Amino acid sequence: MKNITRRLMLSGAIACALLGSANAWAQTWPNKPIRMIVPLAPGGGTDIAARVVANYLTEALGQQVIIENKLGANGVVGVDFASKAAPDGYTILVGSTTTMAANNFMYKNPTVDPLKDFLPVAILGTIEFAMVVPASSNYNSLKDLISAAKNNPGKLSYGFGSSAALLCGEMFNAAAGIQIVKVPYKGTPQSLTDLAADRIQLVCEPLGTSMSLIKAGKLRPLAVTSVNRHGLAPEVPTMAEAGLPMEHATWAGFFVPAKTPKEIITRLSNEIVKMMARPEVQEKIRDTGFVPRQLGSDEFGATHRNDYTRMEKLIKQAGISPE
Repeated sequence: MKNITRRLMLSGAIACALLGSANAWAQTWPNKPIRMIVPLAPGGGTDIAARVVANYLTEALGQQVIIENKLGANGVVGVDFASKAAPDGYTILVGSTTTMAANNFMYKNPTVDPLKDFLPVAILGTIEFAMVVPASSNYNSLKDLISAAKNNPGKLSYGFGSSAALLCGEMFNAAAGIQIVKVPYKGTPQSLTDLAADRIQLVCEPLGTSMSLIKAGKLRPLAVTSVNRHGLAPEVPTMAEAGLPMEHATWAGFFVPAKTPKEIITRLSNEIVKMMARPEVQEKIRDTGFVPRQLGSDEFGATHRNDYTRMEKLIKQAGISPE
């Protein structure tokens, strides 16, 4: 009995020592640069918004936050890469509704379980999409596009540079009862370039991402996928107003590998939430097409869990088979 008691006491002492060591280590964090993994191509709305946050986090934490773009399989490669990082607070992943939820139902044999392999830190913001066509096209309304697709089955194509754009395109096909052919791209900028050149007929991407080409007269938005009209283009109708009751919105936010110390997550979460309350930050985030939000770790985690289930249902309803 005495031996058992001694062993229990020794185990408790070791556990306390390890906990104390972990707490002390977390208190000295950060003492070197932090990398922020963006699993999408440079130049897209998520990438630009992440760079805004990285700049302000560098100021708040006193250590440089460096963006690393890890491309491949519409975000799968970057998420897998981040999941293998040490849980020490020096790797932050910029995840989204698609990369941290939808992808697990759009691709076969997922290597990562977002709900188990990561911990939520804070949300960046939400983003609404828009149905955009070449300005040179004859499609002046959503009804024009749907009519053309029905009269020319399999002849029109839409481009996608992310899983979010792919999901939007397939939801549109299902809702309208049409079949516009999907064309994959390495990233959003490439799909928009081909759209402006009239090589494809449609892209469903965040409105903010395509605004420069819209303002340049190269692209034309037909409808936004949000519940309400978008502040960047209040003259553009919603999908419901355009005659098709379909909604598509996503969020982006920050995650760290599972087992990252709670003290580090709390510090990161508090800094990001405070940052998102600053008017100058909100303005810069809105310019990327996102609507800035202020959700910390617990609230963001609940949103993530709910949308994981929601994405599974949406993908099945859209008839998307895992690739």
